[in-house]
Amino acid sequence: MSIYSQIFKLMYQPMIILCQNESEVTIEDANDAFLRLSGYTLKELQSKKSKYLLQKYHIDNSKQVVKSEVLLNTKLKRQISVRIDQQPLPKCSDDNSCRAYIIFEDLTPYKWFEQQAERNKVLISGIVDSHQHVRFLRDSLAPLLFEPDRKMQDETLLQFLDTTEHVKIKKIIQEAHQLKKERSVLLKTSKLSGIELELSVTFTPIIDGFGEVLEFAFVIWDLRPVDDQIDSSMKLRIWMAKRDITAGHLSSLTGISIQTISKLRNGKILKPQRLTAELIASELQVDVHEIWSEVRK
Repeated sequence: MSIYSQIFKLMYQPMIILCQNESEVTIEDANDAFLRLSGYTLKELQSKKSKYLLQKYHIDNSKQVVKSEVLLNTKLKRQISVRIDQQPLPKCSDDNSCRAYIIFEDLTPYKWFEQQAERNKVLISGIVDSHQHVRFLRDSLAPLLFEPDRKMQDETLLQFLDTTEHVKIKKIIQEAHQLKKERSVLLKTSKLSGIELELSVTFTPIIDGFGEVLEFAFVIWDLRPVDDQIDSSMKLRIWMAKRDITAGHLSSLTGISIQTISKLRNGKILKPQRLTAELIASELQVDVHEIWSEVRK
């Protein structure tokens, strides 16, 4: 097996290679990720009739095709929404066949995110693989809460959580895997920017074409500091994050200069003017004392 074939087989993104000769279309190869997604073996995929492929996906290997949503039928008779990106390959000198590779993206977790957002405000959403590695993160809070060199993406879930929570999260993931159902839990993070946070999290298993759990999607509904004695600057950053408001947006809403808001956020101003505090608290929909214990008259 060539190095290119090995890389193709190991790619995390589901992929197939199609070969078209006149009216005949065949699946020449499929990587392991696509086999898991569809539930079929390569031999079963290659037995698919070309008429089925042409009608199902409107195949034309000679040009690029991008489709935002297509229904993929798995062997277990489940339909999975996928996004496809088809790219033509250079013609081979050995024959006149047209080849193309198609990359598939499973939209199941993203549709679940949309469903959760209809229920309540989602602060953070993401996808974790079977090794608890964060594969995807939709995290508008990172610039508001975390240090520049600390991000959830590309870490394992255990690195992000306090060590006392490791047994709990492993148990929750195991239960979600066995029951193939959503599970919710309260978790405590490791220290981020000097504080610990308690998170309200819901997990759901993402099931592959074989009926096995391929990965997990999660949403974080709420967060709050574990230690109530944190300073006002961190409280302000947390409430801005929870309301999804940047310093620039808050400045335009309140008329307070962005320089003043920045000083309040980084702790250079610990006791703001009462009017300043009231304007900010009003936009964040909290009482002034939720952020500042003291203000200037």
